[in-house]
Amino acid sequence: MNRFIAVVVLLAVAISLVAAGVAWLVTTYYSMMWRPEILKVLEVDLYYNTTDSSWWLRVEALNEGEADAEVYKVEVHNVEVLILSPPKVVKAGSRGGIYVKLGGSYTPETTYTIRLYLRSGTVYPVLERVVRASA
Repeated sequence: MNRFIAVVVLLAVAISLVAAGVAWLVTTYYSMMWRPEILKVLEVDLYYNTTDSSWWLRVEALNEGEADAEVYKVEVHNVEVLILSPPKVVKAGSRGGIYVKLGGSYTPETTYTIRLYLRSGTVYPVLERVVRASA
C-alpha cells in the first residue's frame, strides 16, 4: 500500500511540474511575440486660442510599436480629466498629433502635469510643461 501511495504522489508531482513548465513556456513565448504600442511623446503644448477663447492641448507623438495607440482619456493633474469620444488614434509606426479642447481654467506660465491614458491600460505621464498663452 505504501508503494502505491508513493507512486501516486510522485506522479502528481511530475504532472504538476510539467503543467507549470508548459504554462511558463507559453507565457514567455507570448510576451516575446507581443509588441504593444510604444508611444514616444515628442512635444506637448498647452496654449490659449484667441479665436475661440479657450485653452487647447497639443500632443505630438510617435508610435514605435506594432499596434495602434488609442488615447481615450487625458488628465491635466489637479485641474481636469477629459474622456475623449471618439478616442484619438496614433497609427502603428507613424507620427500623429492629438488636439484636445480643454474646459478648465489655466494660468499662463504655470507648470502642469499631463497624462495620456491608452485603451491598452498604459499610462504615459508626460514631463511637466510650462503653459504659455499665445498672442
